[in-house]
Amino acid sequence: NNLLASTGIGTVFVDPLLRIQRFTPAATDIINLIQTDLGRPVAHIASNLVGYTDLIKDVTAVIDTLIPKEREVQVRDGKWYLMRIQPYRTLENVIEGAVITFVDLTARRHILAALEEAHRLRLETIAEPVIVFSPSGRVVEFSRLAFDFLGYSANQTTGLRAADLVEAESLAALLDALEQAEQGRKPAL
Repeated sequence: NNLLASTGIGTVFVDPLLRIQRFTPAATDIINLIQTDLGRPVAHIASNLVGYTDLIKDVTAVIDTLIPKEREVQVRDGKWYLMRIQPYRTLENVIEGAVITFVDLTARRHILAALEEAHRLRLETIAEPVIVFSPSGRVVEFSRLAFDFLGYSANQTTGLRAADLVEAESLAALLDALEQAEQGRKPAL
């Protein structure tokens, strides 16, 4: 119990009937738990989760199938958590319920949002036309100058292939440039 409490990871243990067996102090920020909730069904407890109503269904599925589930969830105060639901096994390898853990992802989410915004601003202000393709060859993003250069708008380009963007005679040059870029050489475009 001391080890679990000191990790700072919200953890809730439930039995096969979804009754709360144990929880860490960090779990109380996500699910409104107090010591007298031990033995109560988790369905009777109010959670602070926003837009996620499948906790009972997901925990039941994990216990029934023994297949863990994982998803990102948000709580009312704006924090994000990686929620994992896994079967709870005893030392004798007997399933005695499920363990639900919540790992704080808030800082990671803020960093990713800042990186995405920086990337978006760079594409808007870069001085050359840039087209970003997925590994399958579909358009993912365009710089503002690429839109102007090819005469497309953002909603017209997402998901298009290189062949969809240019005339047939220019396609060979574009594909050659893409191949050179993939091989680490500077394209001659």
